[in-house]
Formats: sequence, structure tokens, C-alpha cells
Amino acid sequence: MGDVSPAPHQLLVEAVVFWSIGVVIWVGRIVARSISNGGIRNLQVDDYIMSVTFGIYTTLLVLINISSHYNTNLFLHEQLPQILADPKDVANRIYGSKIVIGLEQCMLLSTWGVKTCLVAMYWKLTKMLSWHLFVKVLAGYVVLGFVVIEITYFAVYCRPFSEYWAVPPENQQCATYQHYSITQAVFNLSSDACMLAIPIPLLKGAQMPLRKKILLVSVLGLGVFVMIAAILNKYFNFHSPYTTIYQIWYIREASTAIYVANLMCWWPLLRKILGKALTQYHSRYATKNGHPSHPSGVLSRETGSTKPSADRKYLALSSSKRWWPHKGLGESSSHVLTTSTSQEAINLPVRDPQSEGNLEIWHKVDYNIEESYDAKK
Repeated sequence: MGDVSPAPHQLLVEAVVFWSIGVVIWVGRIVARSISNGGIRNLQVDDYIMSVTFGIYTTLLVLINISSHYNTNLFLHEQLPQILADPKDVANRIYGSKIVIGLEQCMLLSTWGVKTCLVAMYWKLTKMLSWHLFVKVLAGYVVLGFVVIEITYFAVYCRPFSEYWAVPPENQQCATYQHYSITQAVFNLSSDACMLAIPIPLLKGAQMPLRKKILLVSVLGLGVFVMIAAILNKYFNFHSPYTTIYQIWYIREASTAIYVANLMCWWPLLRKILGKALTQYHSRYATKNGHPSHPSGVLSRETGSTKPSADRKYLALSSSKRWWPHKGLGESSSHVLTTSTSQEAINLPVRDPQSEGNLEIWHKVDYNIEESYDAKK
């Protein structure tokens, strides 16, 4: 594998498989965010950024497969006379080199698009926390990295820019991309490491269901694979510069990054799906064991009468044992109502067992009452 480029068929199969999984996860993200935001029209900026990023990611996979059918201006020096003797080969290599330019830009934009979405999510999660300053610094670092990479690519490592598709190039960096790869790897891996570090303290102190923590930890595990794939594509770029093995790892890195950024938003959808499944399971279990379940406040007609629920018993008990002194309305006192919450439940009253038509409305009100200083005088 280290010295042989992958066959076009292998690249096509990997691209189709990874993209098929990715499109399902991306659609799931949009559905989940529509559920949590109250409709598809209420999608947020990062959802639109991810949609554009997914389009760029799709273009990346297409360009990788086109590139697999063409050679580039990267070749051994002893091959030069043979290449120059065939104008068609020269033209194909020029075209292949231009495809690589688009491929590299799509890889960069896809990678940084995912980072932008993750930073936007962390920005909202940490807005009222001390970690928000760290997220601000990370956001600035991500922007800085993108600007530096683009400047060095277009204006530093290969001048003039047309040398990127020259056959042969005067500067080998226009063909090997090794200096560019180093710059991109430094900013990419360092920012990824920071993004993986942020959720750890948040998960440690978060009060959330265990299954949600397990889901998020699993997604973070995919984030580690993204970093491994990024390291491997740079390794093969240096170890086997005359092959396109790095493109296999481009597919894997970009695809897994798309998975991570979109799976982070799947919880509302999973809760909706799993919630229905758990409700159906509970209903079947309760019916099987002779205890049909029904929501609070709904009449059970098995015995032809009703009994006050536990909530109603608690309400009666709490009403008879007030924690504040009872005073009549005519007494000289001043009270300030600071908070109140109410909950109503409609049930049949405990009256005549034969009665089924009358309704009893229970109104639960919690008060927090403060007596003013003037009233005590």
C-alpha cells in the first residue's frame, strides 16, 4: 500500500459508502434541529454553514474520483523526456494538476467548515461559563489558521501561481505540496485537539442522562479518529509522494469530521425516536401485568369510581399544613406575592359512585409570600 496508488474503483467505492452514511447523518441533523427549533424555517446559522460544507465535501469526493484518472506534474525526474515527447500526456498532467488545486481547496474548506460549526456550537454552550473565553480564543485561532494557510498556498509556497500546473514545475513545492501540508497539519491538528478538550470538563460537570453522555463520548471518539486520519494522510504525502494514497485518507478524514459535527446535534431526534419506543414498551408492559397506564388526570373506569391520585392527596395535605400564618382578608397586613406557579388537573370527583358526568377541577397554586416590615408594626 505504501508504494502503490489506490485504484480508481477503490476510491469510488470508499467515496460512495462514506458519502451515503454522511448524507443520512446530515439529514438527521437538519431534522433534529427542526424539532428543537420549532420548524425548518427556524434553522440557525451553523445549520446553513453545515449544509454548504456538506456540498463542498460532496464536491471533494467527486474531484478525488476525477483526479484518480489523471496524472499530475509530480513525477520522477527521469520520466521527463518521455512525458515531454507525448503532448497528450502533458495536457492530461496539466488538467490533473488543476483538479488537485480544486481538490485541496475543497478539503481545506470542508475541514474548516466543520470547525466553524463546532466552534459555533461551543460558543452557545459556554456562553455563561468561564470556558467561553477559551472558545473565543479558539475561534480566533481557527480563523487565523485558515488565513495563514490560504495566504501561504496562493502567495508564498508556489510563485507564480501557474506553476501549480506547469509541466515540469520549476519549484518542486508546486507539485509535492509538502510545505503546504506541514502548515495545514499544524493548524488542523492543534485546533482539533483543542476542540476535543472543550467537551471534557463540560461533560464531567453536566447534569444530563447517562445515555446522552455515552452518545457524546462516542462522538468524541470519532473525533480522535479524525485526527488519526489527518496524521496518516500527511504521513503518506511525505512517505509516498509519488502515489495518491493520501486521497484515501482525505476521504476518511473529511467524512468522519462531517459525521462528528452532525451527530452532535442528533439528540432531539434520538429522544423523539427512543421516546416513542420506550412509551410503547411501557404501555405493553403495563397492560401485560394488569396495570394499564394512563396519564395523570385521566379517569380510570375499571371499578366504576375514581380515587384521588397521589398528587391530589399531597395537595390536600399541603393545603392543611401551611407554613405561613393564616390571616383573614380584613386584617391589617401587607403581603408581596413574588412567584406563583399553577397546575390544573381535571378529574371526576369522589362523590356518588354512579356519577360520571360531573367534573372536579383541582387548581394547584404555590405561593411565596413575604410580609412587609410596615405590616408587622
